[in-house]
Amino acid sequence: MTTLNSNMQQDTERFDEVTVFNHSRKLRKEKKHDEALETLKNAMRRQWLSAEGIEKAGRQIIKHFKTHETKTMRVLVLGQCTTNWVCNCITASAFAGGMSVIADEGQYDNVMQELMAAASSDVKYDAVVLLPWHTRLLAEGDRDTQQRIEDEISFWQQAWNFVTGQLNTRLIQIGYDYKSPGHQGHHLGGQAGGHINLVRQVNEALRSNLPEMSFFIDLDQVSGMVGRETFYDARRYYWTKQPFSEVGTARLSEHIFAAFRTMVNGPKKVLILDLDNTVWGGVVGETGPLGIGIGDSPAGEAHRALQRYAKSLQSKGILLAVCSKNNDADAKEPFEKNPDMILKLEDFAAFEASWDPKAVAIQRIAQTLRLGLDSFVFIDDNPVEREHVRQMLPMVEVVEISDDASEYVHALERGLWFETMNVTQADAQRVEQYRAEAQRREVQSSFTSMDDYLDSLKMTADARLIDEQDFARVIQLLGKTNQFNLTTRRHTPQVVEKMLADSDNMGITLRVTDRFGDHGLVAVLLAVLTDHPMGKDGKAFEVDTWLMSCRVIGRTVEEFCYNSLLEAAQERNADFVVGKYIPTAKNALVKELYDRLGFEKIHTDDDGTVTYELDVHNAELRKTFLAKVETTA
Repeated sequence: MTTLNSNMQQDTERFDEVTVFNHSRKLRKEKKHDEALETLKNAMRRQWLSAEGIEKAGRQIIKHFKTHETKTMRVLVLGQCTTNWVCNCITASAFAGGMSVIADEGQYDNVMQELMAAASSDVKYDAVVLLPWHTRLLAEGDRDTQQRIEDEISFWQQAWNFVTGQLNTRLIQIGYDYKSPGHQGHHLGGQAGGHINLVRQVNEALRSNLPEMSFFIDLDQVSGMVGRETFYDARRYYWTKQPFSEVGTARLSEHIFAAFRTMVNGPKKVLILDLDNTVWGGVVGETGPLGIGIGDSPAGEAHRALQRYAKSLQSKGILLAVCSKNNDADAKEPFEKNPDMILKLEDFAAFEASWDPKAVAIQRIAQTLRLGLDSFVFIDDNPVEREHVRQMLPMVEVVEISDDASEYVHALERGLWFETMNVTQADAQRVEQYRAEAQRREVQSSFTSMDDYLDSLKMTADARLIDEQDFARVIQLLGKTNQFNLTTRRHTPQVVEKMLADSDNMGITLRVTDRFGDHGLVAVLLAVLTDHPMGKDGKAFEVDTWLMSCRVIGRTVEEFCYNSLLEAAQERNADFVVGKYIPTAKNALVKELYDRLGFEKIHTDDDGTVTYELDVHNAELRKTFLAKVETTA
């Protein structure tokens, strides 16, 4: 029993739930609290726990967080039903997904009062979840359909305004649902005036009126995927006013966490595909490119469905990569020669086919794409390979699948890794941008001088004020950029709008192009004119946000941004440019950026936040290899 975690590392043996909790309890008694939590995380990531076990794990994780004063993110869950079990499961789902989150429950059906209390609380919530229940919507009375919808929208809009205004935080709105068709039955219930029809109409009204950059969870759809008879539990509702079964609670919580993860980090960026018995049936080295299972057989259709799903992800900016134990030439042949293949070589941003351990190959993919390992989802039919990657690269999401290819797409969809709030033009162009990046790397290898290489790119930079056209993209980047992000402030649209309304402040975007193509919008700068934060005489032009795409690091885009800040500060007669580096788990990449650009370190807070200043009167513009198209600041 004491070797449970080590057994997980050595083989693919499945442990039952009782064994998992007994081992976790034993570790806690031995004061090995971190190992106890790791046991629960391992079990959840491998889908060893039941829905009831997930809720139990959540309680233990919350207790640990509070006892050990763990730094966590906080989510407030307010509902027209009881939410305590949902909150426990949110914490469990988040912990399994690599995030430390405590979900606080509000009092039953007391939404506005709880929001007011939160506004006066010392707790800064990272998101608020609003969970309606249909009691008022479907109550008997003479209100017509339109009046019922208007009443609900009016109520929730008050809550939305409070969340995005006074609380200045993210909003996750859950939709309405019906437990059963009621006395009207399925046929009449789905027609005009029926309860089913009413629920769907009010959900559409919620979705269409939701504040910008909020997340909507369609409860009607979620319960339908599980099955309402399984998703709901009438006994629980009558006894506790909590309508969801253990299964329903766990599944709803997974969707809430997926929404929160998307708002904080964005969707996963890359799907890494194994080839043999995953992308196609059989082993290409044995069957040849035309003998693989990809045709009009039942198994072949299942593999084609996976290819079709993977290809469709590209439309919202998800990259595809290959990680296969194969000879490189053998692995590529089906893409070139088999007419039944949906995916082609040009669909992949990275292609790793070798006999190296897959964890090593995935690390090479990360280096090629300049992305963190937590950006990847890996699917492989071989449980040994899955376990190897889990243990060596715990940041990578590994899809747990059976040996039935017909389940592959469902497993990917159920993981909710690619949920996104919206799709911009930049997302749709991402695959092309990575293809162009591959060409740049190939050309770079022919140069011995970095300056000569950068000069050969013929880069141009277009800096412009944030406008209506770019606003949604800016908010999206604020919500998901992690590595090159000096402060990682997740501003709501309302905060950014208020900042930009003052002409003394600056909000610009930067687009970069070169002879290989358009990088798109690669940087956002927000700065405010204010008093010096350390009390010095003179005005400070303080950098609120500086984020940038990792694709353009090292091409003097950083220097161009520096120049833009300096010029804007000079135009505003500021005496200093002030910037902060607020450390997170993901932004160590920019820890020394201000040092490198000549800023002086003037203060370090207890939490590691470092404040820098640049004397505007003695600073000089820096050399870049970007030709300026336009600068508006």
